[in-house]
Amino acid sequence: MEERIGLINGVECKFAKTDPSLIESLSEKTGLSIDMVRTMMRYNIFTMNQYSQLTGRAISTITNMARPNYKEGVLVTELDFCFPFPDKDNEGPKFVIRNSKSEKYLKA
Repeated sequence: MEERIGLINGVECKFAKTDPSLIESLSEKTGLSIDMVRTMMRYNIFTMNQYSQLTGRAISTITNMARPNYKEGVLVTELDFCFPFPDKDNEGPKFVIRNSKSEKYLKA
């Protein structure tokens, strides 16, 4: 059986759990405490609310950014979702994967 990661198979998740300069920058940009930002940045996934708070983007915008589109014949997304806690339909709550796609919006 093929394993499904988020919406697209084979999505890589590479990240640095602690990046003091990014944590400090996000704290200044968002007005959240350094401890709060550090807590949000601890895992390799973000809740929709966390990502919204850290980037200043609306949840509807984040959802649209994860919607698959074909570009030059390849299925791509601006953000990657995963469903790490399956429900009865084998999906579950959406989380934003912390990878190079999501990190670029944190650094913007």
